[in-house]
Amino acid sequence: MISIALLAAAITGNLPRSGERFIERRLGLHSFRAATVDLNGDGTHEIVAYATDPEQCGSGGCTLYVLAHRGGTYRIVMRSTIVHLPVRLLATKSYGWRDIGVTVSGGGIQPYTARMRFNGEHYPSNPTTPPAVRVRRSGKVLISR
Repeated sequence: MISIALLAAAITGNLPRSGERFIERRLGLHSFRAATVDLNGDGTHEIVAYATDPEQCGSGGCTLYVLAHRGGTYRIVMRSTIVHLPVRLLATKSYGWRDIGVTVSGGGIQPYTARMRFNGEHYPSNPTTPPAVRVRRSGKVLISR
């Protein structure tokens, strides 16, 4: 059974069944939290999915995905490891896509928010290395603890 938490503050529509199937079959997730939001202003909602499966999590955090609808399927525009909640939607944009703020902590690191910027093709795969950068301002919470 898929465990999905759709957060009203971030949701502008329900998670499409095709998105659920993609997450379950293609990503192999059985437990996750997800939100839908139009990240690139094209009128179509992308899916932000935070894996909670033990296989996708460790002491540094879990894996975060951003999926963009393309034709009858989805493409992965972010697969970022070592992410903690909350995940935020930032006011800034890169290449027309909203920046995403992810929480970094663990291993003695004081928690901070890292800005994940779209580079024209995808978002970074690791919030602790460039091009991800620390930010002070927080955005709207997409997925919370």
